[in-house]
Amino acid sequence: MDDERDGVIGIWRVDWSGRFMGYVLAAGPAAAALSFWVGALSHPDVHSVESAGIATAVALGFALFAWWTLLRVRLELTGDTIVMVNPWGTQRLPWSRVSAVSLGNWGAQFHTTDGFIYTAYALSDLAAGTRQDERYADLQRIIDAKARSGHPL
Repeated sequence: MDDERDGVIGIWRVDWSGRFMGYVLAAGPAAAALSFWVGALSHPDVHSVESAGIATAVALGFALFAWWTLLRVRLELTGDTIVMVNPWGTQRLPWSRVSAVSLGNWGAQFHTTDGFIYTAYALSDLAAGTRQDERYADLQRIIDAKARSGHPL
């Protein structure tokens, strides 16, 4: 993580178990919808096509939910900005506004000079079901290196 590629210092996503659950949430209903469509093709009638359409809508809903809450969530550090993509929105925070960083139950918390706290859900305990201490330690090493290099924290 010491080298900087395209201005990105580090990227964290939901841990592998959370991403796996997201793929299962998307793939399970999609397989069921495919099964309904195979049935509709082998016995074409209004009821079969209607059932396949409903199953497809449910599969799309589950896939969108999985993508939105688990698969797109990330924390991205660049040379001058922190980008937090959470299920409820994306925040871009300049390093110059950050006064402290801590680890809370909902993820890495970036405390700003004006008293606000921004949380990166990608480093939360709940995002993976496991403690994120090691991942937070990687983040803290980058923050410490940035502070040692004379850049504002």
